[in-house]
Amino acid sequence: MTAVSATPSATVELTCDGCGATTTVDGCGLHDTDVVYVAVAAIGWAGPPYARGPHRCPACVSGHEPAPRQRTGRHDGGPRVVLTVTSPAAVVRVTGDIDLDVVADLRAGLENAAALRPYVIVDLTGAGTIDSLGLGALVRGRGAARQRGGDLLLVAPSRFVQTVLRTMRLHTAFRTFGTVPQAITAAVAAPAGN
Repeated sequence: MTAVSATPSATVELTCDGCGATTTVDGCGLHDTDVVYVAVAAIGWAGPPYARGPHRCPACVSGHEPAPRQRTGRHDGGPRVVLTVTSPAAVVRVTGDIDLDVVADLRAGLENAAALRPYVIVDLTGAGTIDSLGLGALVRGRGAARQRGGDLLLVAPSRFVQTVLRTMRLHTAFRTFGTVPQAITAAVAAPAGN
């Protein structure tokens, strides 16, 4: 169980679901009570990024074989980043969690997309979570698209991705749509130089 104060940069109280030990840690600037992964990782605890847990203290983690990393995004074993070029946008579809395992492919896909079309649409329908490297790739991709007079649009980000964007105060940086056709329509309607 994890309790997080609702005020930014306040404290996060963690309770180990293994032994019941508790600790309090700085909120690490978090602004959303649902996400605690920064605070959890900062003190060596293990568990999912959400406040609801379960979380384990370092003693419980070292006493057991580490649990395999939970993947929340769907992934069928095929390519995790697929680029499709349409008019007027390039669509980059990401499947599975956006993390270290996929970030190099995502960066390459976003760079190629921005070189081909001013508008880059990132389809996150099949993506679950995002880490700081993945978030950095999206920000960098947005910058590349905007330098070419376009933009980077997100499609169907998961609740987790939305929460991370809000926490990092990037939720207003990315226009978000429910479907790829809606994002393409917005790209077609966008004024030149936007």
